[in-house]
Amino acid sequence: MSRSRAMHRLPLLLLLALLGCARPPESAYVTATPGTGPADPAGKDARGEDCAAQRGAALPADLPVARSREVYCGGWTQPAARVVELRGTADAARLDALAAGGLWRTWLDQRVTCAAPQATTLAGGVPARLIACTRKNGGWPHVALVAAGPDGPVLADGVATATPVMEALATGRVSAGAAGQARSAALEIAVRRLSAEAFSANDVGRYEELMNLGRELNQAENFAAAEDAYRAALALQQRVLGRDSPDTVTALVHLALNLSNQGRGQEAAALFARAEPLAARAGDPAARARLAHYQALSLFQDGQDAAGLARLREAEALYAALVPPSLLRGGEGSGLVSDPAAVSAMLGLSEVRRNLARAVARGEEKAEAPLLIAESRRLLRQTGLENGLLVARSLRTEAGTSISLGRGDAATRQLEAAARRFSIAAPGERPEAVTLFLNGARRASAGRRGEALTAFRTGAAILRARQIALPVNLVLPYLDALDAEAMAHPAEAPALRKEAFAAAQLAQRSNTVRFVQQASARIGAAAGDARVAEAVRKLQDADQALRALFAERDTGTAGLDARIAAAQQARAEAESTVAAAAPGYRQLLLSSVDADAVAAALGPREALVTMLLGRGHSWVLMVRGGEVRMARSSLTEAEAGRLVNALRAGTVDAGGRPGRFDPAPAQALHAALLAPLAGALEGAETLVVVPDGPLLGIPFGMLLTGPADPAALGAAPWLVRRHAIVHVPSPQTLVTLRGAGLGSAAPMPYAGFGDFVPPTPAQLIRSFPVDRCAADARLAAGLVRLPGTRVEVEEAERLTGARAQDIRLDAAFTAEALRAADLGQRRIIHLATHALLPGELSCLQEPSIVVSAKAGAADADSAFVKASDLLGLKLDADLVILSACNTGGPGGAGGGEALSGLARAFFYAGARGLMVTHWAVDDAAAALTVADSLRRQQAGASSAAALRGAQLLLLDEAGKRLPEAFGHPFYWAPFALIGDGRRAAPVQSAAAQSAPRL
Repeated sequence: MSRSRAMHRLPLLLLLALLGCARPPESAYVTATPGTGPADPAGKDARGEDCAAQRGAALPADLPVARSREVYCGGWTQPAARVVELRGTADAARLDALAAGGLWRTWLDQRVTCAAPQATTLAGGVPARLIACTRKNGGWPHVALVAAGPDGPVLADGVATATPVMEALATGRVSAGAAGQARSAALEIAVRRLSAEAFSANDVGRYEELMNLGRELNQAENFAAAEDAYRAALALQQRVLGRDSPDTVTALVHLALNLSNQGRGQEAAALFARAEPLAARAGDPAARARLAHYQALSLFQDGQDAAGLARLREAEALYAALVPPSLLRGGEGSGLVSDPAAVSAMLGLSEVRRNLARAVARGEEKAEAPLLIAESRRLLRQTGLENGLLVARSLRTEAGTSISLGRGDAATRQLEAAARRFSIAAPGERPEAVTLFLNGARRASAGRRGEALTAFRTGAAILRARQIALPVNLVLPYLDALDAEAMAHPAEAPALRKEAFAAAQLAQRSNTVRFVQQASARIGAAAGDARVAEAVRKLQDADQALRALFAERDTGTAGLDARIAAAQQARAEAESTVAAAAPGYRQLLLSSVDADAVAAALGPREALVTMLLGRGHSWVLMVRGGEVRMARSSLTEAEAGRLVNALRAGTVDAGGRPGRFDPAPAQALHAALLAPLAGALEGAETLVVVPDGPLLGIPFGMLLTGPADPAALGAAPWLVRRHAIVHVPSPQTLVTLRGAGLGSAAPMPYAGFGDFVPPTPAQLIRSFPVDRCAADARLAAGLVRLPGTRVEVEEAERLTGARAQDIRLDAAFTAEALRAADLGQRRIIHLATHALLPGELSCLQEPSIVVSAKAGAADADSAFVKASDLLGLKLDADLVILSACNTGGPGGAGGGEALSGLARAFFYAGARGLMVTHWAVDDAAAALTVADSLRRQQAGASSAAALRGAQLLLLDEAGKRLPEAFGHPFYWAPFALIGDGRRAAPVQSAAAQSAPRL
């Protein structure tokens, strides 16, 4: 390259170098345009993420437009850039004119503020003009480009990270082998566009397009995007036909099924209930059969197998009644069916019989399964719609029935055939990954470990590229194979165990993880920049608002379409802003982390342990000192749930008092999960635990490392005596939080709330009418005042050096006081009050905390602050202390959702750590635990070490300066730290240096 050319390229190269700075630049994304089209690979952006180009609308230009394209990168559904190819000459004068003025430049100037164009050259010496801009809305950087393309001038603008893609498209130098998006990723973009129109236009012609998109996405097992498509189709249909039209039932049941496929059974059930009366009156003769069919699948999803099988048999009969008898008898020579109604019924019957084969293969009628599969395939052939995806699904189902019948070799062949078909019909999608994992498990069980690992690794690459996960029981065989390979090849064992740790991150997690990861990703993406944090928060709030509106609409509420359309527009604008302000946000939110990233985040005397509980066995993996160790456990998810429930029952009885503690469950859990790694854990001061399933329902510090005397529990070998415990929902959470800095930048130390005034009986009766909620009124009347919390809060105020106006007690502790307390400026937030979880009060639909009712209020409504209200808080807190009843969660019965909605809400609002209680606390023990924890933290300890010190104080002083009963875990163990909390030593107050008050 000549010196002159190097100088000309400098502005562009400098711009690309700046993309790696600590705070990535933000861009002005353009509004998406209507229409869909194929997506072409467009190379990678500056972050290394795959991009694709789709047809876009022509922009204002002074020359004829030859082609207009929109660029989408990294899973975002708003375009990263627009590239417009013009017809005409592209000499220097024309480039200068286009860059300086004209229709396109006027359009650009309406959205951004730009500096003077700079002459530069692109790859291959292509002349260009680079225009550095900032977005008028927010001031984020934006890039525009005018270049001499192969066939004429090219105009481009977009986010800074898309600069390499704009350059490649402008010069026509996109690599032929560049990776493109998976098919369903392109369909998601189309759905987002059409959905935005569905709630603001009467174009019923879009209905079929949306239904087709929904079907394709469902078959690709992209259920979230399929939900969006079907929801938009339903909105269009209801606007034209009316909400109560029976002909809306098809879109309604498809929407319900895709909600169920995401584990949202309650929402699905509500929609199915709405569909029942519509199906009976629908013009589609298959409507009743389809409703029964999809309800059956939803019942199977919820684990109601018997009810699901019965409903599936009903669907079979209803579909069969619509099929000509000659076709039911299996005459292969009868030719293809042309009647649309019969084709629809035969497709439904084919799928029902495939689903029946899956269901009966698990029971005593398993011999019927191959016959059902054969019938399903025959019906499919006669419709003429035996496409690759449907055949692949049929082969995968057939493999499952072969396994249940002990035909392993046949199952392997069928899975291999299914994988080949999926790789052609849906390459790079979830169905292919699932089939590869199933195939890997079969090959491993047949002793073909090398082939099995090849299948697993290919499937894992798809999952990582699509940022999706699989059920735990599909992932466990991959870990089994890696462990066996490590045993067979010791020299390769370290790398194989790191691969196993990465594989474990492919397992599906719960909504707990989603909420916590949203908060940690926001903190990580902002990297201390309040403007970036605010941009991300607006996107997350827009998502929450849209979900709430959809949920309200699903219940039958009318008149929401205009609000939904506005919310969709707000969400689109928020996404385009975030993609520019924090282009790495999606990766922080969705991607997993490897063992090296975890090791880098851990201190020298820290270890992380993550667990995967399966139906037949489990795996425990530990990262410490840059190495991964793994241990297979015979503990199953069901047995873990039983042990957790037994442990809790022995800790707190049904009346909320100390239980008759049996050490056996606590010992058994430690023996199954941590004892195999005890040697490697020796000397670790802090243990970071990633619990799975029911294990989220207990504080790990109460596990027993050895035998214990129930009569001397204070001296028992509790795990907390060895380690400070941090609970995190995922390794990614820890890495993201720690990558964001040492802690909160909030200027004020503390805000505390306690000693609420309970509602009066008259207020409770008005909020809980006797005809529907009398039992709730009685239970709520038992929410007595907690005078001990006054001492707890006042002592915390003294220890943290807060001011008297930083606390709210008795009648001043109201919902309004909570909102007005400027909680975003506090490093520690302390709520000492009752909490109510769903199920405790049937007429209270959300988890809530109890505060003092508004002065003069006629009812008790203002005394309950719901989780959805807490989502609106904007926090920058190291620690939120919820010293209330059962704020941690409901225990083993709650499974993977054991972290309560209250705790999740505070994480979403911006807490780095929560100190929560797993059962109703003793007043005196709670006050001492909180006060001593804060004293130690103010003196420089981490939140985890501070809580451990306070718990050891209760244990060591039980029977000495404290009552002997305090050695029972009911008193010392309810608190658990979830998330990292505070890690750096704050400024010490004089009170923090004082001895604990016992």
